[in-house]
Amino acid sequence: MTEEKTCTDCGETKSITEYTKNGFNSNGIQAYKSKCKPCYNNYKQQWRNERPFNYEKSKDVELKRLYGIGYQEYLTMLAAQQYACAICGTTETGKYKAFHVDHCHTTGTIRGLLCSNCNTGIGNLKDNVGLLRRAIQYLENSE
Repeated sequence: MTEEKTCTDCGETKSITEYTKNGFNSNGIQAYKSKCKPCYNNYKQQWRNERPFNYEKSKDVELKRLYGIGYQEYLTMLAAQQYACAICGTTETGKYKAFHVDHCHTTGTIRGLLCSNCNTGIGNLKDNVGLLRRAIQYLENSE
């Protein structure tokens, strides 16, 4: 016999498989959302539509979480770099809306803001100065 539950939105009694899991209760028993999956999806979509996306706030939260700086600090760095990539000087960010925060993966120290191409290049060479020097030598030798 399958367990059933009544949706608080549509009022229909449905199999528990029609509900999204929602952690465990204090007795260690699997808990489920009060709305069935279709009603919950409608609720979430309506919530997203009513809540306008705030790029600045979103970017601020992301930058603080990843690098420990706020959006205003990011903008200050960008202005100091004259709104251009710290390596190649392009003002085009690449395939993303914003320049990447380049940082040392060992210490976490922020080095600057880079376009997608420069960030990918450094990343592919594993932030290794020796590899970068060999790449420069390779390019110079092939001229």
